[in-house]
Amino acid sequence: MSIIPDTTKRAPSPTDPSRPAATNDTRTTTVLTSDCEFKGALAFSGELELHGRLEGTIESEGGALTIGEQAMIKAEIRVNDVLIYGKVQGNVYATGRIEIRGKAEVYGDLYGNRLAMDDGVVFVGKSNALNGKTQPAADFSKMFTRLGTKTAAANNGPSSSSSSTPAKP
Repeated sequence: MSIIPDTTKRAPSPTDPSRPAATNDTRTTTVLTSDCEFKGALAFSGELELHGRLEGTIESEGGALTIGEQAMIKAEIRVNDVLIYGKVQGNVYATGRIEIRGKAEVYGDLYGNRLAMDDGVVFVGKSNALNGKTQPAADFSKMFTRLGTKTAAANNGPSSSSSSTPAKP
C-alpha cells in the first residue's frame, strides 16, 4: 500500500502576496473542542479557539481568542484580539479589536480600541475606549436654534418668586 500526498490543499508559500508578512515568532493555535469544560484561570499565547464551556478568567498578552458558536463563557477576558460567535457573560478587555459576529450573545462591558458588531447579535452592556483618551461630553444644551430661550422659560413654568402680603385684620 502506498501513500500519495495530497497536493491540492497546499499551504500558501511564504512569498504568496495574500499571506500576511511572516514574523520571527510562529503563532500556534490551540483548540478546545465543544466537549471540553474548564473552570479556573486560562492563560495562553498565540491563538486560542474555544468551542466548549469555561468559567473563570482568560488572559493573554498579544494573543488572539476565538469563541466558537457552541461556546458558553462566564469569564473576565483580557486579550489582544477577540472574535466572538458564542455566548459570553463577563467583561472583555482587548488591546486590539473586539468582533462580535453571527448569533453571538455578550452580557458584559467591552473595553477595546476597535469594535465591530454584526446585525442580529445580542449585546447587553457598555462599550468603552481602552486607549486611555477621555472624550469630552457632548454639549446638547443649545440644540434648539429656532425655539431659543422662550422654550426654556415655558418649560420652567410660572415664576416661583411670588410675593404674598399678609392679610390685614
